[in-house]
This record gives sequence, C-alpha cells and structure tokens, in this order.
Amino acid sequence: MIIVMKMTATEKDVEKVSKMVTDKGLNVSVVNGTGQSVIGIIGDTTQIDPKAIEVDEAVDHVMRVSEPYKLANRAFHPDDTIVDVAGVKV
Repeated sequence: MIIVMKMTATEKDVEKVSKMVTDKGLNVSVVNGTGQSVIGIIGDTTQIDPKAIEVDEAVDHVMRVSEPYKLANRAFHPDDTIVDVAGVKV
C-alpha cells in the first residue's frame, strides 16, 4: 500500500500518518520527493482501511499495490536509481 501525501503536507503530517500505520504493527518507508512525500507500507495491509487514512487532510490518496517489487515501483520511488556496477554507473 502506498500513501501519497499532499504537496502541502509537513514533516509532522508525515510522521503522524506513519505512526497511524506503525501502531497497527506494520513498517513504513518514507520517500521524500521533490515537493511531495510518499509513505510505503510494508507488511500485511489487509488490516488497513484506505478510507480511514484518506480522511486525514494531509493525505492526497492511498493506493493498494498488488504488483511485486514495490520498492522499485515508480509510484513509490519516483526518482531514478543509479547503481554502481564494477565502477560503471548504471
């Protein structure tokens, strides 16, 4: 599951929403993009009601991610990843 915060969301807003998720025993990974933050939820998200999160005024929208490789998904990680392979940047 991915929580996309509004452009106006503060760091405190991101922390508050992250705490809502971690209080349910799940882990989060926060990505701060250029102007917008995204919170990736790691774990069994079936216990999370997206509508309960979307009511927060700092949340833009919540998406369930059913594809594998969530950490490589553009919606979760919008910036390019550069990997060093034997001294060559790919």
